[in-house]
This record gives sequence, C-alpha cells and structure tokens, in this order.
Amino acid sequence: MAKDVYYFSHDVNASNDPKIVAMESQFGVISYAWWWKLIEKLASSDDYKLPFKKYTFIALDKELGILNENERPFNENERPFNENEHNFFCSNESFLFINSLIHDFELLDCDDEYFWSPSLIRRQEERRSKYEKKQEQRRLAGIKSGEARRKKEQKRTVVQRDSTVVEQNEQKERKEKEINNIERDTRAREDENPLSMFDDDEVKNKPIYDLYMKAIGDVSPVIKDRLDDLVESYGKERVIVAINTTADNGGNSIKYVETVTAGNLKKEVQKDFGASKHNGNARNVSRKKEEVDWQAEYERVHGKG
Repeated sequence: MAKDVYYFSHDVNASNDPKIVAMESQFGVISYAWWWKLIEKLASSDDYKLPFKKYTFIALDKELGILNENERPFNENERPFNENEHNFFCSNESFLFINSLIHDFELLDCDDEYFWSPSLIRRQEERRSKYEKKQEQRRLAGIKSGEARRKKEQKRTVVQRDSTVVEQNEQKERKEKEINNIERDTRAREDENPLSMFDDDEVKNKPIYDLYMKAIGDVSPVIKDRLDDLVESYGKERVIVAINTTADNGGNSIKYVETVTAGNLKKEVQKDFGASKHNGNARNVSRKKEEVDWQAEYERVHGKG
C-alpha cells in the first residue's frame, strides 16, 4: 500500500482511551511514549505493517528505548511469552510489550508474518480516500476549466470571424453604394445631356456625335467607336454628308451611315476616273477637293429638328 501522506491523525483525547489507560497501568506512563513511537514506525512502513520477526523486536528495543529484563525489575503482572503462539522464542522487552498490546489490550493485530494497528490503517485509508477524492475533484475541475477556456476561445473566434464578415459586408455595401451613386449621377447627367458621356477634352468628334443624335438616334459607345473609324477613314466632311443623306432617306442606323459613306467615296472615285478618260492630261491636273461646310450642315439639321 503506497503512502502519499507523511502524517497521521492523532485524537486529542487518545490518553482517555480505556485500552491506553490499561496499557499505562500495566507498563507505566512511559508506555504512552512507546506506543506513539511504535505507531510512527508502523505509519512509515510498507502497508503500515511490521514483520513479526525477532530482528524486528531487537531493533525496536533500541528505537523505543525499552529496558531489557536485566535493566528493570520484573513485573509479576506482565503476560509471559507463549511459545505455542509463535515459532520463535523472544525475551525482548519490546516483544513482551507488543505481545501484550495484541492479546491483552487489543490495540494491535497480527498474523503469522506481520503485526499492525487496525486503527492506524483505517485512519490512513480514510485519509488516502479523501486525498484521492480531492485529487479527482481537482482533475475534474481542471478539465472543466479547460473546456470553459476552449469554449470561450471558440466563442471569441466566432465573434471575431462574424465581426470580420460583418466588416467585409459593410465594406462591400459601401463600395456597391458608391458605384450605384456614380452610376446614378452618370445617368442623371446623361438624361440632362446625352452627350455628357463624351465630355472629354480628348474627344475630337463631338460635333459628329451631336449631328448623329439629332439626325438619326442615340450614340452608344459602340456607335461612337464606329463613327470615329468613319472619320479616320473618310474624313469629317464625308461622314457629315453621309449622316445628312441617311437622315434625308429615312435611315436610322450606323450601318446605313457606313454604307452611304462608302458609296459616296466610290462615286467620287468613279467620277474622277471618268474625267481622266476624256482628258489624257487629267493625270497632271489635281482635282480640287470639294470643301464641305460641316457647321452649315450641322445647323441645317438642328434647324430641321
């Protein structure tokens, strides 16, 4: 039986125990000191027991300070050693004392191998049980505390994650709101002035877009790019003429403007080719470029609206 404590309980009124009183009556008050020194020896031994051997009692004579028979007067009331009870003869005073504690005062118990104090073992077992119970309570409390900390940490993590999600959602909502505000403001400007989308210093063909909107229809980014391509390929004057021709003929698409522009250029080429046929020297005469007053055309269409 392993020991995990280094003391034992001692009743404050132990000296009033009838068995202790009888022991003192038999062996004197000094036996009270022998008794507690013996209990201390048992408490520090394995399983709280001592071997019922002759060497044990020889050692106890010295440890307890008990005088042997030659050093103290013989007490006629002392219980003599009974050889039938044990398989050895022992005349040690400690043996006589312990043998009397076992058989006369029932303070100790024994078998063929060991002797012990039932009261000491019971008290130590009770103390051991309380100690183990307390240790188990501490262990369970530690587990419970650890679980509480883990749950608290998990809750903190969830709160932080939720907070992060909320912040991300708020940022997303703010960004979407800003985009919506920009789009709303842009639409408002476009509703007020459809050409406001082209209010850029780098826009060079705004009069063309304006003419197209007044004469044919709305100018989308795609139509804008196609008008830019026409101006780059054919020149502003030809595109203005094509837009006016499209409007006069009831056309309503950029495709129509592109077709008219290309057709007008073809007619110009054929005209130049026919003139050179009647005049062999036409190759050396430059054809005067037809000047188109696009501002007048633009005003004409505006006045028409």
